[in-house]
Amino acid sequence: MRIGVLSSSRADYGIYRPLLKKLSNDSSFDLSIIAFGMHLLPKHGNTISEIEKDAFGEIFKVNGMPEGDSKQDIVSGYGDIVKAFGEFWQQNCFDWVLVLGDRWEVSAAVQASIPFEIKLAHIHGGETTLGATDNIYRHQISLASTLHFTAAETFSERVSALIESNADVYTVGSISLEGLAQMLLPSWQEVKQQVYIPFDKFILVTFHPESVNADENQNLATITYDSLSALAEEQALLITKANADVMGNLFNEKLAALAKEKPSRVKLVASLGKLNYFSDMQHCEFLLGNTSSGIIEAASFKKWVLNVGNRQKGRLQSGNVLDVPFKTASIIESAKKLNDFNSFTGDNKYVTENTSDRILEELLKL
Repeated sequence: MRIGVLSSSRADYGIYRPLLKKLSNDSSFDLSIIAFGMHLLPKHGNTISEIEKDAFGEIFKVNGMPEGDSKQDIVSGYGDIVKAFGEFWQQNCFDWVLVLGDRWEVSAAVQASIPFEIKLAHIHGGETTLGATDNIYRHQISLASTLHFTAAETFSERVSALIESNADVYTVGSISLEGLAQMLLPSWQEVKQQVYIPFDKFILVTFHPESVNADENQNLATITYDSLSALAEEQALLITKANADVMGNLFNEKLAALAKEKPSRVKLVASLGKLNYFSDMQHCEFLLGNTSSGIIEAASFKKWVLNVGNRQKGRLQSGNVLDVPFKTASIIESAKKLNDFNSFTGDNKYVTENTSDRILEELLKL
């Protein structure tokens, strides 16, 4: 069975990784990874190198991602990716193509597949992020897909309502968390030396722009800078760069300025890779920002999360997530309070046993 896997970013590749490993080791599957989007842009960490290093299968590269991040850049980039994938689907056939999540460039690849009747299996459908246009793209992808693997029962119910059927909708949990207890993570000292981090105790930070009401991002980027600058007076910050969303470059410029001003307190990286990122999550004091990793993964590391603003609004949350408004005073005050918290002791609502095995089983049945 020939399987293609669409991957556009460090985030989705990190989630896919346990599944890719099993697919590559199973002779029933002929695995190809279709890499595009942020993977192919050096400013986002040249993360195609991580895919090439893993060597799970044949790698295709599809261009079209814009360098800019204005609204018009994203509209033009969407069209360019649709055209590039039109040529790709014309020339390549798969029994199934796996597609994860909700990003705009992934939606473009999926839209191009519709006339070719590509059989898509959607992972992480049915979720809600009211503060991001990802919410729209995610549902578009679900409507174009034949097979659905969700992370929780409530998401399966939403997908079934969306496609008006409960056939071929399976609740399997989040792949990213599979085998976490057995995962061999690099030590903090290894990560520290590799990435040249000048401190040991830190807050792990990721801020993305909000793509709903995107005109507010100028203000939100300033709030991000002001909040982190104040926190860096007392605590070190390890920051990963923003994604390629509307005005993501503006956030990254603010973060780069902060790292330059406070080099002993702030370290900014484009991408850490999944294993390094998990090691950092394991070692950090808590997570701060508006990234999905705080919602989905942090509870498994017993870490508290300050989830800022509306980007992740509406998403299923475990008990470790504390929501705060996108206001400088609220962010600073909440972050200082978290220093007095003990480790989170609750469960992660996204964990289900044998996630990858269940996906492989359903693929083989079909």
